[in-house]
Amino acid sequence: MFKKLGFLAFLVLVSSFIPLKIPRLTYPLVISKIPTAVPEVKSAVTEGVPEMTEILSPDQEHRIKAGRKLVERVGIEEALEILEHSPLPHTGEGHLVVHQIGFYAYQKFGMQGILKCKDYFLFACYHGVIIEAATNQGIPAIAKMTDICKASSTRYFQCVHAAGHAILAMYSYDLAQSLKTCDQLYENEIQFPDALSSCHNGAFMENLFGVHDWGKDKTPKRAWLKDDDPYFPCTYFDEKYQKGCWLNQAARIYQMYQGNIPKTAHACEIIGNRTHSEWCFDNLARQIHPLSNGDPAKSFELCQQVGSYWEQGCLIVNAQAFYSVGGRLDGINICSKLVDQARQVCYAKILSQIISDTIPPQEKKNLCDRLDPQYKKQCITQVEIQT
Repeated sequence: MFKKLGFLAFLVLVSSFIPLKIPRLTYPLVISKIPTAVPEVKSAVTEGVPEMTEILSPDQEHRIKAGRKLVERVGIEEALEILEHSPLPHTGEGHLVVHQIGFYAYQKFGMQGILKCKDYFLFACYHGVIIEAATNQGIPAIAKMTDICKASSTRYFQCVHAAGHAILAMYSYDLAQSLKTCDQLYENEIQFPDALSSCHNGAFMENLFGVHDWGKDKTPKRAWLKDDDPYFPCTYFDEKYQKGCWLNQAARIYQMYQGNIPKTAHACEIIGNRTHSEWCFDNLARQIHPLSNGDPAKSFELCQQVGSYWEQGCLIVNAQAFYSVGGRLDGINICSKLVDQARQVCYAKILSQIISDTIPPQEKKNLCDRLDPQYKKQCITQVEIQT
């Protein structure tokens, strides 16, 4: 269970965690909840889809197999549309179902399969194509595949993150070697200098969760984990690897402490390096997001457990997470419920997400209209400049 919950960190773009020492507040939220069990399917897109019952099953293995059957039957583009407009939850489990479309796209079209993907479920199809290509063709394929993604910065960082996952799986979970390979591929990247950290992040995450081998009944190879040290492997590696490590380490601590959020928060607090603590709390907030089961009100309840100093920052991260996995209005609504300082920071980050989003300009403007007046005009102006 913890493995699947922790995986959602894979889905959300990393941002700086902002601690805000603001008195604890609670807010009644009435926002739609993403279903986790089999709901009544009302969408015209999903009616008559024989695989849908299994895709919406609470059994993840059934979901994945049904996703593969769907894409084999209807093709890549139609399968993506069906899943995007279905009640399939925008969580780690949903993301892995869409991986199957990426796997199929590569197997049918090779590297050009990535051009058939869409940005749904936070680029899950792109991840599947890259992972499959890397497994099949090795390191040269990784560089070529990620270069294809450079038309969009958001897409590129997700592709590079997926590369980190694939590299570690290819090297049989030799973390040190995998990080060096990330260095070889991305250390000289000029256009997107944060690409290196994104690759490191993917490798550290794969080390924790074995996402690439999920559901294959393989014996985990995790030489770079210690059951008696919640800070390993971060404490082993040099400074340039710290960001990628600590942005995942709270998930490991959370596992070790059996899902105890306050105890995990305390471990993040006492690391001894403030920047590392902030990255750790950022990751903890991203563990909280899937625990909300798509209900933003639950994020408010769970974020209280990290302590008042970090609570509002936790909610800001959750707002960004909801936006990133398809709950754009949910993210904006969370921001609107925060106190002044936190609300300003939250709206600024959501504004940035709107501008970099891949949706049409008019949809961006519609989202801009939902922001506070001081951000609405700025948001619309930036969208117009962009177009």
